[in-house]
Amino acid sequence: MGVVRNFVWTVGALAAGIALATVEVGGKTPLAHAQSAWKRSDASEWLRDRADDAVDHARGALGQPQRPRERHTDDDRAALDRIIAKRSSH
Repeated sequence: MGVVRNFVWTVGALAAGIALATVEVGGKTPLAHAQSAWKRSDASEWLRDRADDAVDHARGALGQPQRPRERHTDDDRAALDRIIAKRSSH
């Protein structure tokens, strides 16, 4: 009985995945909607930063050299641009 139940759940999960990737809703597939929403949000950058931190932490635990991290906000970049513009005008 466990094998049949496992098979049914596997087929159902595959069918749901195929439907998400192929059925169009509003001109795009649900997968395409999710990807565009993910790209518009800050969550992808947050996740990428956390993954990079985890990799660096693991490298440090293995004794490999770690790279320095610099994360600048948009305000930091704008301030740097103002300083560079001010110095270049002199």
